[in-house]
Amino acid sequence: TKMNRLLQQVGGRIDAVYFWPHAPDDGCDCRKPLPGLLLQIGERYGVDLQGVAACGDKLEHLIAAQAAGCEPHLVLTGKASGLTAQMLPEGLPAGTRVHADLGAFAAHLSGRLAD
Repeated sequence: TKMNRLLQQVGGRIDAVYFWPHAPDDGCDCRKPLPGLLLQIGERYGVDLQGVAACGDKLEHLIAAQAAGCEPHLVLTGKASGLTAQMLPEGLPAGTRVHADLGAFAAHLSGRLAD
């Protein structure tokens, strides 16, 4: 509720919140690094996820993004805070783009819209 209220104050909104309610041993496909949760989002909105930018702060997020066909972006905040572009985790999907924080990721996306 707080998140929605704060976003409404600046003209934003959230259409849906997705989470996985399953434990690691439940064997579902929505728990990262599997792409099920991202695929559910694509289905809900009728969007082909091929090339859609997806960001995360953990290797599992990026692997799931790539498996869903998304373009992986790593933000160096949250779980990835303390990392630098020179100290990236082993196993990053090919083509992963790295951003200092969510603001830098948003600026990158805004720049693509301007092109």
